[in-house]
Amino acid sequence: MSDPASYLPEDFLVLDDVHTHFDLGRNFFTRESKGVVKAVDGVSLKVRKGEILGLVGESGCGKSTLSRTIMQLIRPTSGRIWLEGQELSALSDNDLREVRINFQMIFQDPYASLNPRMTVMDTLSEAIRTRHPDAKGEALRERVAELLRTVGLNPVQMKRYPHEFSGGQRQRVAIARALAPEPKLIIADEPVSALDVSIQSQILNLLKRLTREMDLTMIFISHDLSVVRYIADRIAVMYLGRIIELGDAEEIVDHPLHIYTKALMSAIPVPDPKAERSRHRIILKGDQPSPLNPPSGCNFWPRSPVEHDERMKTEEPVLAEITPGHFASNCPFCVSTAA
Repeated sequence: MSDPASYLPEDFLVLDDVHTHFDLGRNFFTRESKGVVKAVDGVSLKVRKGEILGLVGESGCGKSTLSRTIMQLIRPTSGRIWLEGQELSALSDNDLREVRINFQMIFQDPYASLNPRMTVMDTLSEAIRTRHPDAKGEALRERVAELLRTVGLNPVQMKRYPHEFSGGQRQRVAIARALAPEPKLIIADEPVSALDVSIQSQILNLLKRLTREMDLTMIFISHDLSVVRYIADRIAVMYLGRIIELGDAEEIVDHPLHIYTKALMSAIPVPDPKAERSRHRIILKGDQPSPLNPPSGCNFWPRSPVEHDERMKTEEPVLAEITPGHFASNCPFCVSTAA
């Protein structure tokens, strides 16, 4: 079967069996280990140039840790990561500093991600100089004005401070800052979850347009599958540190294979009250287990609404190509109810 992380030189971003674990240290008195948090537990993934990959899953499933591992803000415990054929996980800190301007991040909270003591002009100028250290004067000012126009803000606002903007405007400034170093990859970590619903669609449309016009590649992270299916070209579903389903957005939405993906889909409200009352809801058992002590075998078995046997608890599934381009965990119990 085809491997979604098989490496080719022309691939844009490749993750090969990436693990990011956090050792909690030892008990002061007994010296016993406090355990290891397995935040990312064996992710293999390939991101195509120019696409928007949606990464979706419940809070605590490892999405943000995976994004920071890709950015090398957190070094992986094991596994390898390539960006345009260059292995990031093998670079020294000095070499990584030169490469890092090629990928930028948009954070969830625009209130916290901007320095309250810096004007928009100062914030964007600092970001521009990471790529063009000699930029100054009128040329720098014009570049800042161009960035503001690109994200739908008036250049006359460049002398304002973050607190003088609304939440949606502040997130537009954060997007402009991410664009300023002229990156190739942008990771958007829950960029609309802190915004009003009326503003979310504007920001989503902006991100979609910028990705196409500026030939960017984007990883869009969210716990809301309805948001992800609107913006993404492909969707990767994450559960407890692992990718359990991956495929084209329409295919994932219309023909989900994993019972967890089906549960996420069934949780999306339907605007028609009659259809909402009549549709089948999949209710999972309990809460997502702790990554400090994940279940053995298929880590989904404690919450599975379908019958399973001991194999589910002992045999660790792998991501397999079920239909062309559509990958899912090959646990026979998790996909046993697939259409």
